[in-house]
Parts: sequence; structure tokens; C-alpha cells
Amino acid sequence: MKIDDRHHRRRRGESENERGRVGSRLKATFGSNFEAVAMYRISLGIMLFIELVSRYKYLHAFYSDEGTLPLRLLLPKTDALYKIICMHCYSASMLYLQAILSIQVVLAIMLIFGYRTRLASIGSWVLYLSLTLRNTWLNFILDRYFHYLLFYSMFLPLDGTWAVDAKKHRSSNNNNTFVTPATIAFKLFVTWLYFDAGYSKYTDPLQGWTLNPPHFIRALDTYVRHTTVARYVYGLLGPTGLRYMTPTV
Repeated sequence: MKIDDRHHRRRRGESENERGRVGSRLKATFGSNFEAVAMYRISLGIMLFIELVSRYKYLHAFYSDEGTLPLRLLLPKTDALYKIICMHCYSASMLYLQAILSIQVVLAIMLIFGYRTRLASIGSWVLYLSLTLRNTWLNFILDRYFHYLLFYSMFLPLDGTWAVDAKKHRSSNNNNTFVTPATIAFKLFVTWLYFDAGYSKYTDPLQGWTLNPPHFIRALDTYVRHTTVARYVYGLLGPTGLRYMTPTV
């Protein structure tokens, strides 16, 4: 009887250990820690800051009434909810547009330094959505990713560490891995992003992912001439290097 009890306890202990190992693997797969979230917050804030600052030079051409899409043409095509959400549609004056864009820049800086991160992420998401609604002709894939990333940021402990407000969480910040719906959704999103991008490149009819595509991608050749860093890269690599860099990436 005692032998059977010891055997039963040993089997139960092994089963609990196995469940513990499975749980740890799942937690590591779908979870995160405060350092990783802080790196994400800082990186996202820097990218958002750069993107928003670059928009100042496009305000007159693409967002004002003297530009390509004045409000008198846009508003009749929108409904009441659109008009409420799009705060950039409240006025087309340059002073108003510069002011609301400056607020967005300040919120991005707050993300970088970890100050009032919940307010900064919510405000950034709402105002970035408003900005893209003001002129949907300018919406690109980066804008769509900003929408997702800022939305998930609202539910992450962005000020857990490496933040101005981190001192408020020092008592509970033990650097352990944690799992939340936001970390699960974020990791699934990243997985889908790579799958979608990879599949799209693989099915490209121009076969741009191959080392010797039948048609040189002139659009990419033109695009890399529009930024300072890309022009230096293009100068170093040349057209041939650019051709081989595309499938490498």
C-alpha cells in the first residue's frame, strides 16, 4: 500500500512539473517583461516623433483648404461620426493644424521618456486616426501599423521601467515575465505581419524577391532617392546592390 502511495505521489509530481514546464513555455511565448515593453515604447515613440515632425512641411499642401483636399470637398462625403472623430477636420487654418500636430509631437515625446504613458498612448492613437482620416489619400502601410501599435500600447505597462513614471511601480516591478491580452495580441500581430509580408513578396508577379527578377523594380529605385539615408545607401550599393538587397531583406 505504501509503495503504491509513493508511486502515485511521484506520478502526480511529475505531472505537475510537466504542466509547470508547459505553462512556462506558453508564458515565455505570449508574455513579455518590463524591459522589452520599455524598448518597444521608446522605439515606437521615436518613430512616431520622426513621422509627425515630417508632416509639418505637408500641412499646407495636403491638409489645408488651399491644398489638394479642402474641407468643402471632403465634408459632404462624410457622415456625422466621421466628422466627430476627425478632429483635424474641425478647421483648415494653418494655425490650428500646426497646433494639433504639435500636441501629437508632445505626446510622442511623452512616450519616449515614459511620462503619463497611458494618456500619451490614448491621445496618440486618437489623434493619429484623426490625422489619417483628414486625408486618406496619404494613408500607407506605416500608418496602418501605427494604428495597431498605438492601440495595443494603451493596454501595456509602458511605464514599468526606464520611464519618468517608473518610480510609481518600483514596489511591484520584479522584472518577471507577465502575460496580458495585449501581449498575446501584439505577438500574434507581429507573426501575421511577417507571414503576410512574406507571402505577398513570394506571390509578387514581378518576382522581386528573386535574385534575378525579370523586371527591375523601378519604383523601389526611385523611392530610395527620397531620403538622405537611402541616398547614401544607394550611392554605396548602386542599382545592382539594390537589386540583391531586396530579396536579402
